[in-house]
This record gives sequence, structure tokens and C-alpha cells, in this order.
Amino acid sequence: MFGFALSEMQQHAMQRWDSVYRFFVGAAFVVMAAATIQYEEQIAPSVERVSDAWSMAATDFSRRLSSLTL
Repeated sequence: MFGFALSEMQQHAMQRWDSVYRFFVGAAFVVMAAATIQYEEQIAPSVERVSDAWSMAATDFSRRLSSLTL
């Protein structure tokens, strides 16, 4: 009898732990999704501008370098 009650309590504890775990994993997913959206809207455009500036500088440098070797 006592073993059955203990087993039942363990089952309830595991079910509760499972629901808590699912809640926190879901909350983490929502937080990561919100952070990704904010990154795409706020940070990515400025990073793209910096990347484009570096690309233009590298292109300009390679043109000047090739003009020196000709």
C-alpha cells in the first residue's frame, strides 16, 4: 500500500516537473524569437551598412592594387 502511494506521488511529481520543464522551454523559445525579431529590425541593417562599407573599401583597394601592377 505504501509502495503504491509512493509510486503515485512519484508519477505526479514527474508530471509536474514535465509541465514546468515545457513551460520554461516554451518561454525561452518566445524570448529567443522576440530577440531574433528585434535583431532583424534594429541591428541587422546597421551591420549590413558596415559590411557594405568594408566590401566597397576592399573593392577600391583591389582596383588600386591592380592598377599599380599593370
